[in-house]
Amino acid sequence: MNNASELDLKPVNVFSRGSLKLTYDALRQINPMLALQVRNITQGQPLPKNRSDADNKHADYFTVDLDSFQVRAVVEGLMACSDNKDNRGLAIMAKSLLQDWKNLVHKMINELP
Repeated sequence: MNNASELDLKPVNVFSRGSLKLTYDALRQINPMLALQVRNITQGQPLPKNRSDADNKHADYFTVDLDSFQVRAVVEGLMACSDNKDNRGLAIMAKSLLQDWKNLVHKMINELP
């Protein structure tokens, strides 16, 4: 992925290391096992990237291969975090992550037979 327009065209099941880390942070208190499964995605092999980013782990992207129940639980957890009145930072972060995860849900629904 070389520029912003290529990032806009990435498949909806491809998430950055940062998005997965923030999702883990949001879910950790609500659903620790699911949070761990999300974090474990970043332990896998990242997608190929250009040479200029070869040594930059923050430029890593990963294919998310969770089942529909796990993805639903991620969305539900992020929705709960987005309603958090006591921690506005967490709520804002969860709302921004929510759209990416909802896009994955729509993809999974569209692929159903």
